[in-house]
Amino acid sequence: MERAVVHLHVPDFCAVLEELRDPLRARRPLAVADPGARAVVLAVNALARREGIREGVPWAAAVRRCRALQVVPPDRSFYRHVHEAVIHDLMAFSPVVEGGALGRYFVDLSGTRRLWGPATDTACRLEEAVLRGRRLPSRAGLATNKLVSQVAAECVDVGDVSRVFPGGERTFLQGLPVEVLPGLGPKTTDRLTDVNIRHVGQLAALGPEVLFPILGHQASRLVRLARGEDPLPVVPFEKDVALRLVHALERDTVDWHEIDAVLLQLAEEAGWTLRRRNRIPRRVLLEVRYADGVEVQGTQEMKPQAQVLDRVLFQTVRALARWVCQRRVALRRIAVTWSRFQLPLQQLVLFPETQGSEVREQSLQTALDTVRNRYGPQALVWGTAHSVHKRSP
Repeated sequence: MERAVVHLHVPDFCAVLEELRDPLRARRPLAVADPGARAVVLAVNALARREGIREGVPWAAAVRRCRALQVVPPDRSFYRHVHEAVIHDLMAFSPVVEGGALGRYFVDLSGTRRLWGPATDTACRLEEAVLRGRRLPSRAGLATNKLVSQVAAECVDVGDVSRVFPGGERTFLQGLPVEVLPGLGPKTTDRLTDVNIRHVGQLAALGPEVLFPILGHQASRLVRLARGEDPLPVVPFEKDVALRLVHALERDTVDWHEIDAVLLQLAEEAGWTLRRRNRIPRRVLLEVRYADGVEVQGTQEMKPQAQVLDRVLFQTVRALARWVCQRRVALRRIAVTWSRFQLPLQQLVLFPETQGSEVREQSLQTALDTVRNRYGPQALVWGTAHSVHKRSP
């Protein structure tokens, strides 16, 4: 069966929603940014983009550049609600709909031809459904995998559909600049430009062993992307119960001692809540926002345990942070989400003498919780997170 994946992109998703809330905002340049002197622009409308304002620009610099700029604080819960509503609308065409980033949706139409007709016509229907139901203009790309469909959607205007037929993925990509490849940051682009690799076709013609001295372990992955190879499936959207903790740093930092203190404080708070609810998480999601507004996230599956321990949670999220935070830019905000909860299941130990450290760790956690139950959650804290607890209100 031939794969057919549609990528639907709503440009300037958050700014468009703010304009729909108040139509008067569409008459002036608009930027969505958090309040505060360190704020950066998170989203802009078409008028602000014409003035040269982009996402990631400091709020103060954007205001100096455009005096008529209106700045609106973000309403993330509202954006997420509309995002999930769009996913629900798209599921009328296919049960396999992925909506990771706001305003971006992957719809797997494989096997739906007898129901909806040709995939190109269905992609047009998807655009029309989002426009009529939510008043959100979008553009669509259709291909045999997620990578090519996402790039194809960026090559057309709003209201159009770009179709890449099977077998033409590499031909379609070869004349485009390397910046169109998803996940290719400015530093990697600069490295490729230094060796005169400016188009995707030039990158696809080289072997991973040639690019390894320049790109390291990313060479093989980037060559596959340049050749239009993407085996990743469309992962259906699942709304799950989750525990989300967010910490905004008082000052931008790259100091791992301060970052570890924040992570330990979040792990303590999560462990306290989960033990009181008698739940064990199986997945952790870490989201970090850099000082320039760029957001990066990563997930990690957790091993089943008999009890939620603060230090185990901290070690998991700390290792995940080392893997996620690869940019040499100061961090501004950290969010940790624990999900996929289950009831604790404890199995009898066959050789108790091999479980000494685990038993001691559980005994220590029980003693800490006994004191906290009597004197409050912050009566005893780990020394690493002490400074964060002192600053928190």
